[in-house]
Amino acid sequence: MTRIFLPLATVLLSLAGPTHAGGPIDVAPDPVPEAMPAPTQGVDWSGPYAGLSSGRASSTLDLPAFGEFEYDDGRVTGVFLGYNLQRGNLVYGGELSYGTVSGMVLSDLTLGSDDTVDTLMSLRGRIGYTLGNALIYGAVGVSKGSLTFNGVDTPTVSGTSLALGMDYKFTDSVFVGLDYTRMSLDGTNDNPGNTFEIDAPIDTVSLRVGLSF
Repeated sequence: MTRIFLPLATVLLSLAGPTHAGGPIDVAPDPVPEAMPAPTQGVDWSGPYAGLSSGRASSTLDLPAFGEFEYDDGRVTGVFLGYNLQRGNLVYGGELSYGTVSGMVLSDLTLGSDDTVDTLMSLRGRIGYTLGNALIYGAVGVSKGSLTFNGVDTPTVSGTSLALGMDYKFTDSVFVGLDYTRMSLDGTNDNPGNTFEIDAPIDTVSLRVGLSF
């Protein structure tokens, strides 16, 4: 019996030896996953903005009583002021613009060179979508223009306007843009003895520089 017990005790001590010598084996806990970085905040277009614009204007003047005439292309220089609201990538708001026109004269010698487009003004609603630093938008609104006929008559034409454009932010506050606007304007020259209907669609393509506040 002693011969059986001694070898068995030796085996048991050899198996138990590491536990007594080193103690229980520590198992390292699973690594804690690192927190995901917060999503990068997109470009913020919300709030008021204002700026300057400069571009080209063109028009075909339709006078039902006299015929159709071409204006020489002119330059329109103006200011704009607006306000944006933003929900995710969707940006919408309103904008008011005013511009003075130079060099936009009827080229037809029958009417002379004293028939001009003088000013343009628009109030429009815009809706757009942001792509990185760019804002691509469409706009619809109402517009008004002042004309001069024969150097003395100053009729006003008004109507609707449609636009497409893109603004691009270089910093949080500075942006540049390109805008195309089509104004469908009409009215009446009410000067006594010289009354006639006017149809003057006007196209403008303008570069814009603005500040967001």
